[in-house]
Amino acid sequence: MNITVELPSGKILDIARFIALLPNGNSTYQLILEGYPNPINLEVSDVQSLKKILELDQGKTANFSQSVWDKEQQIQKNQKAIALLAKRIKQHQNMSEEEAREREEFFEEFKQIIDEQRSPGQKLYLQS
Repeated sequence: MNITVELPSGKILDIARFIALLPNGNSTYQLILEGYPNPINLEVSDVQSLKKILELDQGKTANFSQSVWDKEQQIQKNQKAIALLAKRIKQHQNMSEEEAREREEFFEEFKQIIDEQRSPGQKLYLQS
């Protein structure tokens, strides 16, 4: 997602790619953006504007992360998932030994098939 801003100098930046703002001495700064090969030199007015923009963004993030987590509300949101999980647990508790053994054999076969398709050193299940 692009978040573009125009700085007082007329430079237009995608601050979604912001990585760092480094002081360069002599009242100048270097802006480092993700995917851009070189730092961008910024004037003081650009830096002040960019700091305001980033502080506003940080304020939104801080308010979001500092919001109180409501356990009861989260449980209400998760009711469908909780019901599905309870149903699955009940199915596994009522599973016969034969079905459990078949599932285990199926999973072992699955692991073997997956690892046969992967190159040596890239196996997921088998020991190298």
